[in-house]
Amino acid sequence: MEKTKKALLLIAAFMACLVGFTSFSKAWRLQEPLIGEWRNVYVKIIIHNKAKPTVTMEADSTNWETRLGIKPIRTHFMEDGSYYSEYRTTNDSLVRRPAGTWSIKGDSLAMAQLTPDKSTLTVHVKINGDHATFHGMIDFDGEGIANDEYFGVQKKFK
Repeated sequence: MEKTKKALLLIAAFMACLVGFTSFSKAWRLQEPLIGEWRNVYVKIIIHNKAKPTVTMEADSTNWETRLGIKPIRTHFMEDGSYYSEYRTTNDSLVRRPAGTWSIKGDSLAMAQLTPDKSTLTVHVKINGDHATFHGMIDFDGEGIANDEYFGVQKKFK
């Protein structure tokens, strides 16, 4: 009986380590390649507002500046877990620079913006070579509810 308990405890401990290592391994596979500068190449936002009909906004590399009035956003993920994004006019003047911290858990990227105001964004991320896709729910229309669907593609800048 005592040997059976020890064997079960050993198996349970092994399984816990395996689950922990698998989670760590997934996060590491996303964390390391995410470090660096990324630039938007495509965005699609489906805006859901109770008072208005659903609206879809899309922009890609062929119409980004015309559609959004800015250059593609540049986001820099640093090794120390900090990040900043640069929003630039079509004349390359910096107009906004939010910054904060980032972390990976499973396939999710959490970005805690600390400046200029505080907010949190969590999206699912997939990285394939020098392209990353991001998908999640955000509050794009500013109504206070994260019910707008966000899908974005970014390319790593070298």
